[in-house]
Amino acid sequence: MAADDEELGAAGDTGTGGGARAGGGSEAAGEHTEAVLYDPFADDEDDADEDAPGTEAVAFDPFADDEDDESDAAYADLGEMAGLLKDLDKLRKGGAREETSQRSRLQALDTFRERRGTRRASRVVADGMVELPWVDPDEPKEALVDPTNAVVQKGIPAPTLNPGDVVAGQYEIMGVIAHGGMGWIYLAQDHYVAGRVVVLKGLHSTDNADEAAAAAAEREFLADITHPGIVKIFNFIDDPRVPGGFIVMEYVGGPSLRQRRNAEDGHRLEPDVAIAYMLEVLPALGYLHSRGVVYNDLKPDNVIVTEDQVKLIDLGAVSGIGAYGFIYGTKGFQAPEVATEGPSIESDVYTVGRTLAALIIDLPKTDGVYDLRIPTPSEEPLFRRYISLYRVIARCCNEDPKQRYSSVKSLEAQLLGVLREVIAVRDGITHPAQHSFFSPQRTTFGTKHLVFRTDQLIDGITRTVEITPQEVVAALPSPLIDRHDVGAAMLQGSSYAEPLETLETLRQAMQTPQYRESREIPFAVVRTMLDLGLTSQARTWLGSLDEKYGDNWRFHWYFGVVNLLLGHFNAAQRDFSAVLNILPGEAAPKLAIAAVDELLLQRAGLRERELLPDTIAAACAGMSTTLAEVPSEVFQEMLGAGVLDDDWSMVTSDPAMLRFHAMRLYSLVWLANPTTVSAAFGLARQLMNEGEVELAIAALDRVPPSSRHSRMASLTAILCLVAQDLTETRIRRAARRLEKIPSTEPRYLQIKIFVLRAALTYLREHDASAAASAKPLFEYDFTVRGLRRGLAITLREQARVAPYARHRYALVDMANKVRPATWF
Repeated sequence: MAADDEELGAAGDTGTGGGARAGGGSEAAGEHTEAVLYDPFADDEDDADEDAPGTEAVAFDPFADDEDDESDAAYADLGEMAGLLKDLDKLRKGGAREETSQRSRLQALDTFRERRGTRRASRVVADGMVELPWVDPDEPKEALVDPTNAVVQKGIPAPTLNPGDVVAGQYEIMGVIAHGGMGWIYLAQDHYVAGRVVVLKGLHSTDNADEAAAAAAEREFLADITHPGIVKIFNFIDDPRVPGGFIVMEYVGGPSLRQRRNAEDGHRLEPDVAIAYMLEVLPALGYLHSRGVVYNDLKPDNVIVTEDQVKLIDLGAVSGIGAYGFIYGTKGFQAPEVATEGPSIESDVYTVGRTLAALIIDLPKTDGVYDLRIPTPSEEPLFRRYISLYRVIARCCNEDPKQRYSSVKSLEAQLLGVLREVIAVRDGITHPAQHSFFSPQRTTFGTKHLVFRTDQLIDGITRTVEITPQEVVAALPSPLIDRHDVGAAMLQGSSYAEPLETLETLRQAMQTPQYRESREIPFAVVRTMLDLGLTSQARTWLGSLDEKYGDNWRFHWYFGVVNLLLGHFNAAQRDFSAVLNILPGEAAPKLAIAAVDELLLQRAGLRERELLPDTIAAACAGMSTTLAEVPSEVFQEMLGAGVLDDDWSMVTSDPAMLRFHAMRLYSLVWLANPTTVSAAFGLARQLMNEGEVELAIAALDRVPPSSRHSRMASLTAILCLVAQDLTETRIRRAARRLEKIPSTEPRYLQIKIFVLRAALTYLREHDASAAASAKPLFEYDFTVRGLRRGLAITLREQARVAPYARHRYALVDMANKVRPATWF
């Protein structure tokens, strides 16, 4: 399935010799940059314009005499020494002035050099979610390596150039720093530009006219690359000792991401740090793509972290999009189709996925080269814990380029969403979804059912505790309008119109050439039809859009909504799963799939049945334990049984997997989006169905007190405590929780009745006349007689507020039956 992602979506000297000269070649009539001579001894009034006020310098002369006008008289009094002192005074006014100026410049230069690499504050990136540490830059000489081992052990030819050799009369070789696809990479000192340190890397050789033309074109676009996240290109030089010559680049002192990774425990970066570094790299790749070129060789070795900067180095593999000939890359990182289809934006996206994976997990190797296969969540515990991270990497590294992200902008949006989830799951810290393609949850589903069931005590009407497709659809987030779409302005203007009026406006707009290319308008027709209740017509309309928009995630989303309303739950599951594959960083498809899986279990009559082993059920919640802690052998057995796919596909009809995915997805949505309380209640329902009462209560307790659903969560937690596996401790906890709720709560009495009934049931089941503790339950003794009395009193209180006389009499009759005087 292809994915339609369009809507997802360092200036240096170039040239030869010593670089470009500022101000040279300006026209006579034009302005150009000039240097202004600064003389600390200059007279402030020499060139002053009396009519033009401005900032003025005050001359400071440490030898100045406060009594200048009387100096000759002072010398006269000194007799023979007068002449000598006058000569010294002349030297002071001339030579001392020059000496002080030179000393001042040297002192400023020394200070500038000393403060190179001065530690500054760490940098907060990725919308404030990650703090990247300051990295001290390396001294150039520390980067030099001894080539002897590589020459002897790997059979690599010895470096052509040696320390002390001078290239192009300008660059003195200091040594080698690495060996790449085009030979040894040298460190050199530029004698033309203040002795700065540069890197010399070989260029493609030019054996024929075609290669020479390609090399010339390559030099042209490399010379024009100017981005702060990409190493600067200073020069291109030829040398008879090296075919193809050299590209002269900025030296960036600092560890590579590979070195940063290897320095960590376990040789792995934390996922949030690795994602943050990738997010820092993506703008540089996006810049290259906007210029019509691709980087081709992204890998941890080619990303340098220095001070508070992240830079791409080694531009020797950069080529035009779709270029042919020698396309350089690194095995294990380069996309497999490059050799047959040429480089593309999608092939660069592939290297991003491989690089991210190499930073956070141990990729399998064969003969020292990374295998192209990405370990599945069943094999890699980290991916089981952060399943969305696996999905974004898997999509980047899909064998089919059409299935990858079509731009780094679309990849960036999903990485930010995945990063939010990683931090929430690991640290319990949530961040706002600033780049979501969906609105917040519009309302809630499944948040009131268990408590509403107790309303039967008020009016005698039986309530269901099952969720419905209609309430799910009403609550699901809605796709936001792509503001870059040509029809965006028109759609926003019609958002408050009546549905029939909106439908007519959309019909007219689709006949207008101005909106012919709009993708939002056809989907707005679907939304309007659903608002009018024309579900079958909306499905027919979507079918007509399949050929044109079948790869668009909005197409799958709306088809999922329509199928959900029509009761086609399996089809809805496939549609929402397609959205999740395209948008793994979004919460909306996760919530939709969890709800559909729960509806499938309800339809099969398996809603309240335990379907999972206790260890997996608890791990799915991600609170007390995680799936990463479950042995991989457990999931290998599930794979062998055919109930789990290698890529943990969401499309399944197996009851155990429906419960498994529903719990996982509800948990992920709730942990990362604490305002989506439907996920909290959904997770609690699934945990209760699996007998995990304490975890269900823990999920409900996470609803913040500031939420308008906080009271409902508290009441639901009380009912969960007395719903199954009754113990004295749970009953007393339920009572204490209810006592904290004001008695003015409309459902206070009916919840109290449920707790008292549970306590009485507990004693009767254990054939006991009293609880182990003598402490009362509410204001009644925790004995059979005391609870019967309490139930009778509370039922009569409930009867007084019953709205119907018949039900009021029924409650009184119930109280009479349970009171101690008549219960035999």
